[in-house]
Amino acid sequence: MLLRRIYTILLLGAALILPVACDNNDTIQELSTDEVYFFYQETCPHCHDAAQYIKNKYPRLKIISRDIKLPGNMELFRQAVADYNVTGVAGTPLICFGDKYIMGWGEEDKYLFDTYIKPYLP
Repeated sequence: MLLRRIYTILLLGAALILPVACDNNDTIQELSTDEVYFFYQETCPHCHDAAQYIKNKYPRLKIISRDIKLPGNMELFRQAVADYNVTGVAGTPLICFGDKYIMGWGEEDKYLFDTYIKPYLP
């Protein structure tokens, strides 16, 4: 009987807490061409390379970063893939700005990033 009461209290408590805990106030509903978006995965080495390059070269640059494995971010990633007409298999990192995007990361992408980012620099 005591176990049943504890179980009921825990369920009620979870029902009250979960909606607040899962509320993501900075969820983006649609992409803006005035922002720079960086979609990544924690396990992606190319994502880490891109993030490190950007952080080192542009420390004051404002970028909206989203881990596509977290709730809500995969939907935004799919929206970016559709909005930017990404061809082939979509992957990470995916960096979107204006009407351009970079998918993947290598030496040649550094030059593209440096070129595309100019209008967004502070």
